[in-house]
Amino acid sequence: MSLDPAPVRSGTVGVAVVGRSRAPLDFAAFCLLHRARWAQYARLRVGDPVRGERAVQSAVAELATNWADILRGPNPTAGAWRILGRAVAGSPGPAPDSLHEALPSPQADAVMLHYRLGMTLTATADLMGTDPPEVAAQLVLAERSLPTDVVKALERGPEAAPVSGHRDR
Repeated sequence: MSLDPAPVRSGTVGVAVVGRSRAPLDFAAFCLLHRARWAQYARLRVGDPVRGERAVQSAVAELATNWADILRGPNPTAGAWRILGRAVAGSPGPAPDSLHEALPSPQADAVMLHYRLGMTLTATADLMGTDPPEVAAQLVLAERSLPTDVVKALERGPEAAPVSGHRDR
């Protein structure tokens, strides 16, 4: 299911077209706000644009199905991030993402978004549904767990080498 930028038709106030179905405007706006970054993250994590897009489509479909419940929850953005994470992790095929093998998901996600995609702490926190100090803490924990050469490579930029394992501490 993809988000199609379509005008709201007469008689459907508060509804947008998502794929082939109608969705509430708040859902459509939420997806428009986050979808591009979700796709970047998914592509990076699975290593394939087609599989990444399928994972995002799966997450959007699950979000659409559960949108009312997600809105009633404490943090819709965090809920959406968890759904996306499950969709990406469940993507069929080989997973080149060694960060998620070496680190807990919140740490690996923060590293991918901040270091590999070059997002600021604030942008990373906004996408994950948390706050910048939490992202900073996850990055510190990750840096303490990863080998020094991997941390230095990550700090050099988005084209850093994959993670090969934990550093014992």
